[in-house]
Parts: sequence; structure tokens; C-alpha cells
Amino acid sequence: MKLMNASGLVRGLAFVRAAVAAVLLLGVPALPDDLMPGSNRSLLTTVLVAVVLSSAALVAARMPARPKHTAWLVCVLDTVLVTVIVAATGGARSIFTFLYVLVVTGACLLLSRPGGLTIAAVSSVLYTALVVGWTIAPMSSPDTALTETTGYEILTMFMNAGTFLVVAIVAGGLAERFQSTREELESRRRDLRDLEAFTDLVFRSVSTGLIAIDDERRVTAFNRAAETITGVRAAEAVGRPWTLLFGDAVSLAAVAAAVGEERRSAPLYETVVRRPDGTAAPVRLTFSALRAGDGRRIGLIAACEDLSTIRSMEERMRAADRLATLGRMAANIAHEIRNPLASLSGAIEVLAAGTVPFDSRQRLADIVLKEAGRLNQIIVAFLEYARPAPLRRARVNVAEILDEVLTLLEHRDQPGTVKITREFPAALSWSVDPQQFRQAIWNLGLNAVQAMPGGGELRVAATPTDGRLLVRVTDSGHGIAAKDLPHIFEPFFSSKPDGSGLGLALVHRIAQEHGGHVEVDSAPGLGSSFMLSLPAHA
Repeated sequence: MKLMNASGLVRGLAFVRAAVAAVLLLGVPALPDDLMPGSNRSLLTTVLVAVVLSSAALVAARMPARPKHTAWLVCVLDTVLVTVIVAATGGARSIFTFLYVLVVTGACLLLSRPGGLTIAAVSSVLYTALVVGWTIAPMSSPDTALTETTGYEILTMFMNAGTFLVVAIVAGGLAERFQSTREELESRRRDLRDLEAFTDLVFRSVSTGLIAIDDERRVTAFNRAAETITGVRAAEAVGRPWTLLFGDAVSLAAVAAAVGEERRSAPLYETVVRRPDGTAAPVRLTFSALRAGDGRRIGLIAACEDLSTIRSMEERMRAADRLATLGRMAANIAHEIRNPLASLSGAIEVLAAGTVPFDSRQRLADIVLKEAGRLNQIIVAFLEYARPAPLRRARVNVAEILDEVLTLLEHRDQPGTVKITREFPAALSWSVDPQQFRQAIWNLGLNAVQAMPGGGELRVAATPTDGRLLVRVTDSGHGIAAKDLPHIFEPFFSSKPDGSGLGLALVHRIAQEHGGHVEVDSAPGLGSSFMLSLPAHA
């Protein structure tokens, strides 16, 4: 067995030796002579003083590199000294035979079970030799008769020798179990220290800000990334309320309730943190439960991510997308204007020649007026898109607006038959700009009807969900080609020969001005479904 902390055990044994010797030095003079027949008190005192001095030397001296050798030396020396003490206090009848048991027990602790058995064997040999020399050897003379006392001493000798071995076996087993337990505990302590060091390293080195919050909404841990994101040092943050760092933008009561629902995905929140230097940073917060080893929830832990870089990249992408859209829009406008201009130019050239008959001149004048009106319509549509009127929100019954638009669509002259299905309640109050909302629904409905030249079904559904008004317009028409889907909301983009390309662009702009968005789900031959989502507004 590996020797566990031998230096400490040797010093501990030295204290025990000194204590036992001191007790004997103080107690032996008070013992009556009947308990120590034929004792040599001066020799006993000398041996006990030697034990005290050697113990002091063990405590004061520096332990060698191999303390196990010192342990062996101390155990053998103690065995010899105990033998001298037993010899000086009556031999086989000595009351200090129990000191052998203490020596054997100490040897088991210091040297493990094999060492304890060895010291027990040495003790048995020395004790047996002492008894033989003290009791049995004088009986070798023919004139000496075996007395009852002598037989008792011989029996005691065998019993004590066996006791030493039994003590060595039992104490050795207990010592092995004790030191095995110590090894296991020490191993667990090392593992725990390593785990704590690793956890601390991960907590401090991870690039995501980690903030631990207790049940009283106070910060209990704050890593380096959180310091960088918030601009607050950990020493200043720990112990402070959560609201002093992030304000009331995120309600921890609501977060705790959401985490308590055992959702698969942790609650996500986005807010802006104000740093002490006056700057601000957009952040995303992800919360999860902080639990103790027994599973009890003891707080929350927030993972904080700085979105500044992402927002900057998104802004650059939006700028690039706006430039690309502007280029495509300019090309589409040029295409829309080129045809009327060509017609105008041709008609004016013929009229300028002066050789055209009156009937032809009238016809050319009509062409000029028609194409001029077409140009004006294009310009008006473009201005309507580019310079929208300000929102005039009002809380209205959007179901009534939807019904009016669908009624108008039902009475349009169509070559086919379009079935219109209404999937919304009779009353649905929401805060919108009535005119712009009507325009958006009209454009979506008209676009759906035009996608079904041979007839089909138009379904319009509206419902409030999670604080948003969702209006879905679905048709069973020919659908939209995959290559056209990314461009359908761009101004002047149209796949129809006579389309202006501003209908869906206006819908997209109206949704954005209301703080919402519009999505499309379409496939060729399977129809299209447009989802208009508008948030609630006070």
C-alpha cells in the first residue's frame, strides 16, 4: 500500500509517544510496589526520558526525503524500548505489556499491514525471549520445581504473543481501509479542484458574456466577456441588482416563469445596454436556470452576446441591397418609359413632316395624348411609392375593410369564375392606417385574381396571434417561378406583360411603415400565399 503523508504520520506518532511517556513518568511513582514486583524504577525513568527526548527530536528535525525509513527506525526502536520497560517492571508479570499493542497499532498506521505484522512478530519474539529468560531459563536446574505462578506466566506469554499478531491483523486492515478512504477522498478533492479550475477557466475565457443571478435578482458572477460588453468591472457588478446593469428592458420575473416551464429552447431577448462611458451596444440575452448539485433552482444564468458587429454587417448588407435594388428599379423605369417615348417620338416626327392627311393627324394626336397619359401614370405611381403619405393610424374594424375589398373583387369582370372564401370574424379591431391597409389588401387580392385567369379560389383569413394581426391571402393560381421570388417586392419588377411592378412593392412598403412585414410562399402550379403581419399599436 502506498504510504500516505508519511511525514505527518511520523510527527503525529512522535506526539503520541511523548504524551504516553509523560503520563508514565508522572504516574509510575504513584504506583505501589505490588503492581511492579522486582521493578527497576531508575531504568524505567531513563527509558521514558529517552522516549520524550527522541519524540522532541522527531518533531523538531526536518524529515528526510524518504520518511518511511524513519518510520521503520522509530517502530523498531519503540519495540526495543517497550521490551526494556517490560523487563524493568516485572517481565512476564509487568503491567506495561499493553505498550506492545500501541507500538503494533502505530506500525500498522505508518507501515501498513505487512509492516505491522513484521513489528508484531518482532514484539512477540522479544517478549517471548524476555519471558523465557526471566521465567523458563531458571527452571533448567533440576532442583527447581514448576509452580502455579510459573505456569501462569508461560500461558500469559503465549496469549500476549498471539494478541500482538491479532492486533496487527485487525489494525492493519483498519489502517488499509482508512488510508484507502483517505486516498479516495484526496483523489476526489483533486478532481474537484481540477473541475473547479476548469470551470473557472471556461467561465472566464469564453467569448460570450456569462452573468449569474440569484433569486433576489442580484448578480453573483460576472466573467471577462460580460465586462467587455457592459463596460462594468466584475468587482463593481457582483452584488448589484440586475436592473442597475440592464434596466427594466428584460423582466426577470417573466424570464423565471418562462424558464420554469421547462421549454426546449431558452428564452431570447434583445435589448440595448448603456455603458458607463456613454456608448450603447445592442445585445442578445439567453436565459437558463442555474441549479445546485441536488437539482434545486438557485437562480438564473444569462448568456450575453454583443450584436454590434452583426448589426453593422446587416446595415452594410442592407445598403448594398438598396443600391442593387435602385439599379434594378432604374432599369425597370427606363424600360417602362422607353416604349411611350418611342411612340411619342414617332408620332411627333410624322406630324412635324406636315404631309399627313387630317384623319391621320387626328389619330397621331390621340396616340400622343395616350402615351403622354401613360407616362404621367408611371410618374404618379412612382411618386406614390417614393413619397408615401404619412401614416394616419386609427383603431378600425379591419374585418369590414377586408369584406369591402373582397366585394369589389367579386364584381370585377373576369373571364373565369373566382370563388372567394372569407375566413375572419365579423368584427376584428386593430390599429392601422385604413386607406393604406385597404390599398395593401386590394393589391394582394387583385394580384391573386390576376394569377387565376381561368378561375380558381381566393381565400382570405385574418386572426390576431401573439400580439400581431396576421392576414393571409391565398390563391390557387399558376404560382411564382423560383427565380422571380427574390424580386417580387422590388419596384417596377413584374412578370406580367402589362404589369407596372408596383403593386407588391407598395404592399411591402405599407407593411414596413406599420412595423410589420409580408412573406410569400409559392411554387409554380401550386398557387401562392401571402402573409401580411402587422404588430399591435397603442
